[in-house]
Amino acid sequence: MGFFDKIKSKLGMNDAAPPPPPPPVTEPDADEDDAPSASGSSSGSDGDDEAFDLAGFDPDDEEAFFNAVLHMESDGQYGGTDESRAEIMQRYGIRDRSHWQTVKDSVYSALVQKHGSSNQVSQNEMNWRSGQMQKMIQGNQAKAAASGEMNPVEGISLEAWAAINAAIVGGSATEGLLKGAGIDKARWDRASAEWNARMARDTTFAITTVYGAAFQAASKGKFGDLAREANAARAANRELAMPPPMTHEQYWEIMYEQSYATKQGKNPVDALKACGLTIVDWTDLSTYMGYHFERTSQLKWKEYEAIHKRVEAKYAAKYPGVKADVDISF
Repeated sequence: MGFFDKIKSKLGMNDAAPPPPPPPVTEPDADEDDAPSASGSSSGSDGDDEAFDLAGFDPDDEEAFFNAVLHMESDGQYGGTDESRAEIMQRYGIRDRSHWQTVKDSVYSALVQKHGSSNQVSQNEMNWRSGQMQKMIQGNQAKAAASGEMNPVEGISLEAWAAINAAIVGGSATEGLLKGAGIDKARWDRASAEWNARMARDTTFAITTVYGAAFQAASKGKFGDLAREANAARAANRELAMPPPMTHEQYWEIMYEQSYATKQGKNPVDALKACGLTIVDWTDLSTYMGYHFERTSQLKWKEYEAIHKRVEAKYAAKYPGVKADVDISF
């Protein structure tokens, strides 16, 4: 795990997440003729002979439908169980898996008609899942607090530990920070070891999420306010109230600069410096841009895909013979 990955891990930027919603549905006469349908096949005349059947679903209660899709189509920590699927089938009158497929396609079609856009339906579903994720994280945080895992270590709270670490990463001298806080080095080391151990054994990412918010609450980087806004918006599952400081194309170019630097054996921090950024700036910026992408990725997936291909080609030409590893999903 590299330095950037460690920072991202502590900030919760690589948290496990529920599976993504289906790709956009193609509505009749839309411009998105090549977009896949929610059922995984392109829409067209092949489905005309299937019955339109909403079963017990109400298109005005789309959250209930999104919940059913999550449980019916996925397993694991963020998905359904045999029991939850059976309950959903009974509640909404689903006879079998074949009937569910017909109902699912029908409800998606009704939602497209309601919102006038398949992309909007997909974005609504992604936003709903993000909200469910936040509720789960908040519940896990309450459990961690009740278990004592959030209790201060050596008199140092998680928030205080995060704030001092933020200052250290920002370039402040550790010795001076600890002296100012009245903490000796041995005590700091013991507290750091325990907080790191708690994070390592916390598979729910509850501690990591609190740490990340506290770290960025103390940020003095140029994008600190944007990171704080993104964390607040994510916690409330709402739209961002502050506009992005740059385009996604500019942001992805910075990502590619770091990736190509790493592949060439160079320090990615130097690549950041060449872009006028510090590690704190990048962490804060990534927090904001990551959430901005999440709230717009389904609405603008074609636009983002075209931008990414353009950036990818630009850097392949700029660094011939070097293969970067940048994962951007749409």
